[in-house]
Amino acid sequence: MAKRTYNLASKGSNISETVYSVLHKNIVNLNLVPGTLISEKEIADKLQVSRTPVREAFIRLSREALVSIFPQKGTFVSKIDLSRVQEERFLRESLEAAVVEQFLQFHTEEGIDRLYRNIEKQKEALKSGQLSKFIDYDDQFHAIMFDETKKHMCYDVLVSFSSHYRRIRYLSMYISTVPDNNVEQHRKLLEAIEKRDSAEASSILRRHIRKLIIEKDEICDRYPDYFQSEERFIGDDAGLFDAGSDFLKLMGKQPFEA
Repeated sequence: MAKRTYNLASKGSNISETVYSVLHKNIVNLNLVPGTLISEKEIADKLQVSRTPVREAFIRLSREALVSIFPQKGTFVSKIDLSRVQEERFLRESLEAAVVEQFLQFHTEEGIDRLYRNIEKQKEALKSGQLSKFIDYDDQFHAIMFDETKKHMCYDVLVSFSSHYRRIRYLSMYISTVPDNNVEQHRKLLEAIEKRDSAEASSILRRHIRKLIIEKDEICDRYPDYFQSEERFIGDDAGLFDAGSDFLKLMGKQPFEA
């Protein structure tokens, strides 16, 4: 099969920013799985850009702990840092708890309807086996409440500091009961909001976010090579698009998406 290329220059956008966004999306959504060796030249060829914006993107991603650059060895997609996952989960819980309380107090019928329509889309995605799309709708469910309460900057902060947390969330979707449980928790949260039951809504939200603490051990057992350990940090010498191919097939994903 011929290698797919993407001409970013033809999109007329800021090339450096676009290269960064493409790489960030592919890392966070696990198209490039933890431990994958990524080549500056291969990425540049794939995206049909010079190596300079790719190098700049690697530096930005390194600052966000999403890639690790080793002189003489190469650049690797960083493995998931569980201590960082814990902090990112804490940040999400703190911000969302405040937003849910505001939405509960001041929600509109239109806002409630947006959330119910979103839940139906979650169900449809699960019914058709589109787990990647389900995760997008799951994210949108929470984003709607930030939008309805006009807490856009808070949501941007949350997205900017949730990369490791998001990756483990993706992996959690392969614990059989997790997606269905998510939909049910969303429904119960929305019902508590409609009743303006602050205590119940807060309790449901915290259980919803903290369930990843319970799921973490099973995820680590299933995908041990995706997590940082004291003994070994970087992955093996897998090629740019070889690592984690079985996982990508399960997700119904291409190895790289522009």
